[in-house]
Amino acid sequence: MAGYRSHALAYLPTGRSQHQGQVREKNDYGRQLARVQAPQYHETVFSRIYPGKQDSGTTYIPILAALAACLQLSVAQKQRTILRSDAGFGADANVNQALTADWQVLGKGKGGRRPQAYARAVATAAWQDLGQARWVAPASEPVTSVRPTQQLGLRWQTRDGKTKYSTVVCSVLDWTPAEVITHYDDRGACETEIQADKGGLQLERRRKKHLAAQEALILLTDVAHNLLAWTPQWMFAGEPLAKFGTTRLTEDVLCLPGRLFFEQDRLVEVQLNKLHPHAAAVADGLVRLLAHFGHP
Repeated sequence: MAGYRSHALAYLPTGRSQHQGQVREKNDYGRQLARVQAPQYHETVFSRIYPGKQDSGTTYIPILAALAACLQLSVAQKQRTILRSDAGFGADANVNQALTADWQVLGKGKGGRRPQAYARAVATAAWQDLGQARWVAPASEPVTSVRPTQQLGLRWQTRDGKTKYSTVVCSVLDWTPAEVITHYDDRGACETEIQADKGGLQLERRRKKHLAAQEALILLTDVAHNLLAWTPQWMFAGEPLAKFGTTRLTEDVLCLPGRLFFEQDRLVEVQLNKLHPHAAAVADGLVRLLAHFGHP
């Protein structure tokens, strides 16, 4: 991102545990998962569990404090780190808190009446066509933030022909409006990884009744996610396995049938089913992995 690093904040439901034969009640809330990701590295920095009925915006400032404590970045490093978030986190107070703490921000505004008010104030000729039935324009009367920001109006048409509006705020001033939206759209990679964790790591299916137990499962999921993000770098030098995501690694590669042989608690031999289509690549990868980390 032109010298910047990005962290993305996502908020999603983990669902409520449903045993066989149990029907979910109307207005029944499951817990919500707030996740901070480092998109360049495909890593999860950390996750937090919150009640399902809690608004995502109220979690932003506590997560911001946790992120600062976790990363321990200098002011200069924070000024080159972009916090990218969706509309649920886009309250003015949240944006100003991030800017006051020296982060860069890129995200959609909270919503309400402001998006349409921005759109009404924009001249027709000022809308820039982004393609795919989307248009962007600078806000003519932007809200004042604690630091200078770009504030944009975003307009798009849905598949059923409805027109929708949103606001976008960005503290990187040397990007054009089109570049701001392009960088914001990169959050799709984070959403893809979340979906992969739901499939490959069964994020939505592994649920516990007690909060502490669910937090432990989420922690293990984060560890597994990061191990899977690092595995291709450790094991696979080239394609196609080096490009595999969570779901394909867990379902197509790491489930490969085999046997481990130990002597005096030391691994001495690994046997893999040679009929498996990835057996040769995994065998080479294990040699590379053990050469780097040593034999257990």
